[in-house]
Amino acid sequence: NCLVDHDTSFLKQKAESLDVSKTYTDYQEALKDPEIDAVSICLPHAMHARVAVEAASAGKHALCEKPMAMTVAEATRMIEAAEDYGVTLYVAENAAYAASAVRLHEIVEQGEYLGELTHAEMRKGFQAQDYGYTGRRRWLSTPEMGGTGTWMLHGIHSMAQLRFILGEVETVYVRQHRAASFQREDLEGTMSGLLTLVRGVHVAIVQTPETRIPYPLRGYTFFGDQGIVLAGQTSMQVFSETLDAKDRGVTVDYPEATLSTYAQEMEAFADTVTGIRIGPTTGRSERRSLAIVQAGYESAESGQPVNLKARFGEL
Repeated sequence: NCLVDHDTSFLKQKAESLDVSKTYTDYQEALKDPEIDAVSICLPHAMHARVAVEAASAGKHALCEKPMAMTVAEATRMIEAAEDYGVTLYVAENAAYAASAVRLHEIVEQGEYLGELTHAEMRKGFQAQDYGYTGRRRWLSTPEMGGTGTWMLHGIHSMAQLRFILGEVETVYVRQHRAASFQREDLEGTMSGLLTLVRGVHVAIVQTPETRIPYPLRGYTFFGDQGIVLAGQTSMQVFSETLDAKDRGVTVDYPEATLSTYAQEMEAFADTVTGIRIGPTTGRSERRSLAIVQAGYESAESGQPVNLKARFGEL
């Protein structure tokens, strides 16, 4: 094991608490270390592409934090470098591993409770008029440090999970709203709009830092020709013609996961590297999530829908 950080005091503290003996203050020195087979890229988003390409050229497998890059073009360079050097590029996108996402994916694909899917809605957000982070995490909301607003920072989670549950997106139409109470003029406010899935179903979405959305409203609503599922974080409410009348509106808990979503993504990365199985959040997969986010920014700017294939080609 090895830890890397330019902050020597923080590095020493973490190494001691985790009982890690090997440390570097320069990541490039770590990439030269022949004993290191894989790296976890936990750097400001604007650095992901450059460091992932350097890791690939050094023969290191990489687990990259989300968003994997700032643009689809950067993500493509990362993917191509990993393929050129024969290493694995994986994305630490834990939202796809949530017990709720796994169960909802099964329900949508099997038509359980719903029948054929006819429409869906996604609502994610919190209220933070003075949106921002402090301390070592300050860069997350500081544009000049590679930070972003909620559409990229949190919306990338939402789009990855939405894709896992519902399938691939074809067209993105997004508009922005800014409440008078939202104080950040340099970052986006509420992003809402309509996604059209490859399967033809429309998904109404909202990702907001302006409105606190409590559970069960925070999450998804799935509409089918046989029922409706209102899905929150830990449970779902089911209204279905497939149930007896007395059971319609019943609340159903999701199965409990044996591992945290973070442990699952690490396990999936290891399984992908060793060839046991291909996990759900590969570089190629999460380039598609990033494409939705980038298209959302472009749609909000132009006022027009963006077809992902026309804009980015085959993803």
